[in-house]
Amino acid sequence: MGVTLEGQRKESVWVSMRRQRARRALVKKIIIRPKMNLEASRRPCRAIHKRVKTLKELVPNTKSAEGLDGLFRQTADYILALEMKVRVMQTMVQVLTETDCM
Repeated sequence: MGVTLEGQRKESVWVSMRRQRARRALVKKIIIRPKMNLEASRRPCRAIHKRVKTLKELVPNTKSAEGLDGLFRQTADYILALEMKVRVMQTMVQVLTETDCM
């Protein structure tokens, strides 16, 4: 091992290569893997946003909904209203078919 002008020991080529490999490994852990994880976590997020957008298009008056909670409440109310309309129509059909038979 040689000595530099500052009086510090000069490291061998092998030691410097090991340190470079260690640095590269750290860089991969810190930089590369989180990007892959971010991309993987964004995919479901995009799918969720797409489904929420579709739900907003299906349910009327959801533009004023405050967040997902408001959207889900309005969706539940809309489903209940549709169920009631179906029941009313079924009852009307039963009443009208009974009167036609008499």
